[in-house]
Amino acid sequence: MDSAHYIDIVLVGGGHAHAQVVKMWGMNPLPGVRLSLISPSSFTPYSGMLPGLIAGHYSFEQSHIDLRRLCHWAGVRYISDRALAVDTENKAVILSEQPDLPCDFLSLNNGITPDLSIDGAQEFAIGVKPISNFYQQWQTVLQQEEAGIISVVGAGVAGIELSLAMAERLDKEKRTANIQLIYPQPELLPDAPSKLRQTLSHALKAYDIECLPGYRVTQFTQDTIHGETPDGEALRLYSDFHLLCTQAKPAQFARESGLKCDEQGFILLNDALQSVSHPWVFAAGDTAQQANHPRPQAGVFAVRQGPILFKNLQAIAQGKALHHYTPQKEFLKIISLGKRSAVASRGQKAIARPGLSAALVWQWKNHIDQKFMARFRKLPVKKMGNPHGRPLTLDLPDGNILPDMHCEGCGAKVSADTLQNTLRELSDSPALDVEQLPEDAAQLSLPSTSTLLQTVDSFYGLVTDPHLQGRIACLHAMSDIFAMGAKVHSAQALITIAHAGENIVKRDLKRILQGILFELERHQAKLIGGHSSLADSNSIGLVVNGYKASGPTLLKNQLQDGDHLILCKALGSGIIFAGEQQGLSQGPWIDAAIEPMLQSNYPAAQLALEYRASACTDITGFGLGGHLLEMLRDSSLCAEINTAHLPLLDGVSTLLTQKVRSSLSPKNLRTLRPHANHSIDNTAAEILADPQTGGGLLIAIAAERSSELLERLNDQGYRRSMCIGRVKTKHKHHLELLS
Repeated sequence: MDSAHYIDIVLVGGGHAHAQVVKMWGMNPLPGVRLSLISPSSFTPYSGMLPGLIAGHYSFEQSHIDLRRLCHWAGVRYISDRALAVDTENKAVILSEQPDLPCDFLSLNNGITPDLSIDGAQEFAIGVKPISNFYQQWQTVLQQEEAGIISVVGAGVAGIELSLAMAERLDKEKRTANIQLIYPQPELLPDAPSKLRQTLSHALKAYDIECLPGYRVTQFTQDTIHGETPDGEALRLYSDFHLLCTQAKPAQFARESGLKCDEQGFILLNDALQSVSHPWVFAAGDTAQQANHPRPQAGVFAVRQGPILFKNLQAIAQGKALHHYTPQKEFLKIISLGKRSAVASRGQKAIARPGLSAALVWQWKNHIDQKFMARFRKLPVKKMGNPHGRPLTLDLPDGNILPDMHCEGCGAKVSADTLQNTLRELSDSPALDVEQLPEDAAQLSLPSTSTLLQTVDSFYGLVTDPHLQGRIACLHAMSDIFAMGAKVHSAQALITIAHAGENIVKRDLKRILQGILFELERHQAKLIGGHSSLADSNSIGLVVNGYKASGPTLLKNQLQDGDHLILCKALGSGIIFAGEQQGLSQGPWIDAAIEPMLQSNYPAAQLALEYRASACTDITGFGLGGHLLEMLRDSSLCAEINTAHLPLLDGVSTLLTQKVRSSLSPKNLRTLRPHANHSIDNTAAEILADPQTGGGLLIAIAAERSSELLERLNDQGYRRSMCIGRVKTKHKHHLELLS
């Protein structure tokens, strides 16, 4: 196993082609190959449904593919980040937030960006791409009492469709708005069939959309568009909302990375969808152009390229011949007309068969779009995949064979070479104590007059991104130190890596350590040693050393009668991730659950000290109810909790109605129920029993200082902080729940 080499394939972007690759990979995984997807957003839009989304025909969820859910189902590693460039020399992707991500093969399907070269466009205009930015701005327009004047610059198909879609939405809501369509051409779509132009012109007139042909825009200001009229006179148009639908361009990082591109910056590909300059790089969709078959940028090509890309990524990983793709010269265009109507054309012919009304064309388009999206909504029931590829026997191109048996005990250790090489590569980190690492045990030198604190915790691979695993595990383990108002001094890590090829093991070990070192460094602590091993999945444990100088220490069992109880983070992470296991949690819910896990509890604990809190603990595996019982144990006090004030993560309420709960929840409930009053309902019980990863602090503080502490916590970024109840003399139960 140690000499075996796994293949690492990375997909950048969640476009139409890559979404299909992930789906097809989930149905036919390749043993010995790990597939990863990098995307800054877990929801990716399907461009064919954008006009319907803007017009209000589809919801946001109906018109977007949930990449995180899809990747989880397919056993594909999901990395939430933005790709900045490709390191073609070292075969790695340079990321915005994380360390560079190495790979063996790379595929790019990250779309195009708006051309913001017009003066003032970056400050005052919004491009249609990326769609997420435009949609957010459109929601702002819809919330205003008056939409005002909306200017659409560019009368290509996208500009016309969006003008009609916005007009339809505003008309349905009985809102008044003036929409003006501005374009430099003397007429709409001059290269399109005359019948198609006539139909579109009639639709625009029906919505009173003002067309301004021959107008050249040269500058945007906050409320004005400047340029030239067809007669060469100065143009000055008032506008409340500037929308750019001009020809978009590919991301610049492709050319800056050294990939060969055409004059416009699109990656040049051969017929196998490989970069003509770097054969280990593939691409698809709007970001690329086939050298032998140039075509206009259109979603239909990305959809058609998806299956070919999937086959070629699997083929190149196995050293097999690649498939060629020749795009069709003419393709079907179906253009939405605002209402549930549409017009169709292919090449230079408008499709106008007898009886084929605009409503029927729209139904045709809707059927095509819904059929495509159903591939990603209705995922077959299957055993969740392993993001490393199943460890089965596989003949690889270099002649190695991956065994399906793994040693245990001390034979399950990561190899010495892998460990030492990884640590050597990380030796520049100020959080790595390189002098301590070679020794069998670490020597601690604490500040004089301080007290040594020590805790241990472990973290199973809740997320598939090793860097995030390291960060979350480190913060989770350090939280017990923070909850006592102390500082972290050092840590030792126990890291288990999933069985895979030595290259994959080294890459995962390095990224986990980078995540751990990132958090230790920002808390002025060091990694002083640890142990690494191999098993069936990634897991991380940390022994954390802390110290407390003179002054009060926050303890959990010092509650005082009359104290207010302040919870610093929202609840429900156990429910959210249990929902992910069942394919029920939406990607944005997972994103929202991870965000507070990456928020340190140290500032909150320091504020608790500053405001002389009575007691403090962090909410983790036993849930809010279990940890609150620990605070009340052997006391004559009880906690009165207003369950309506419990802050919940996005999606928790929905999942509770679907009977989703963590596997630890029933055990926590058995502990909780005998100590709670009989008014506790099932919903409240599930929330109180839900185990938290990286949960917030629960702070008990005198009532007169509660409001000010809440205000300070909010200023420090704990925006879901809430006073959830109070401490009072015990009557019968330790927990009294109010609905």
